[in-house]
Amino acid sequence: MWPGPTRKRGGVDNAQQAIRALGEASEALSEDGEGSEPPAYLYWVDAGELRVMESRVYTELHRPLRAVPLLRDVLNAYDATHTREMALYLSWLAVAYADANEPEAAAGTAERVIGLSSDVTSERTAERVRVVLKSLRRYADVPEVAELLAEHEAA
Repeated sequence: MWPGPTRKRGGVDNAQQAIRALGEASEALSEDGEGSEPPAYLYWVDAGELRVMESRVYTELHRPLRAVPLLRDVLNAYDATHTREMALYLSWLAVAYADANEPEAAAGTAERVIGLSSDVTSERTAERVRVVLKSLRRYADVPEVAELLAEHEAA
């Protein structure tokens, strides 16, 4: 069962558990089906979805050097007609850029997230927009970020 990353008690232990779970999921996904029955969650997971999960875990663990390349790869191969998912994945990229001390890239990506989110009715994308804007507040003195925050935080 996917434990999901957490930063609560025992943050290092939880990070290691999350990374270990990614490895186990990758192994389970790559097995050719001989022998034991595959885990139940594999009915909806493929290699692309696993890369999304990996990138989300690394973003939540504030490991942007791992998250950013994964997210870029995922987004480059992703079907842009899936607006909601594209907005969600871009939101993790924006946060990872902010964690990597790249506020201009984060602001540009956040602008795309906000634009895509306005095209869909989704509480999840709306929440991710709030998370992205919150992650950018520490860069309020950067002109691109200041403009984005002034335009969208009041809304």
